[in-house]
Amino acid sequence: MGYTVTSFRRRLVMVALLGLAASGGVIRHYAPNPSTLRDIGTLLLVLWLPAVGNLIAYFVRIMPRSAPPVTEFTAGAEFIPQLEVRLDTAGASADVLAAVDPLERGCTLLVARHGFTARASEPVAQTLAAPGPQSLAIQLLHPKVGLGRLKPGTEFHLLVGTAGVAKGTVTRVLAG
Repeated sequence: MGYTVTSFRRRLVMVALLGLAASGGVIRHYAPNPSTLRDIGTLLLVLWLPAVGNLIAYFVRIMPRSAPPVTEFTAGAEFIPQLEVRLDTAGASADVLAAVDPLERGCTLLVARHGFTARASEPVAQTLAAPGPQSLAIQLLHPKVGLGRLKPGTEFHLLVGTAGVAKGTVTRVLAG
């Protein structure tokens, strides 16, 4: 049987802890100084600490949360190129390239452990189908964050969905 924490139960536990802590304070005040009863009062007095944690959890729960960050481009938004990149598709297998949606423009630029959501000026599969290195214009979803890390000469891996389809290098920054 599961135990569900409700607001009523939380308040009930808080009242009980504060009541025990208050009784510990009274016991400690009236007990003789070196005695076991005074030590028990001290232990009961410490029970106000979990009550404070409970109160903090209550305030965290009622605080308004901020809106989550945008994770996709809005449909029909104008394409504004911010980077020009050079892609090398030599390492991508034919199976991976065949799995890419022919109309997909969304991609992720992976630099070390940082991924930047982006979209290409043309479908990625079309660019990757051409032999040899290809040049491509890219728009970043969050340019303030991405342009700081994607300087000219930066090498990255291009992912479409979860599949790595190409390696690339930033050739120049178009807008910033």
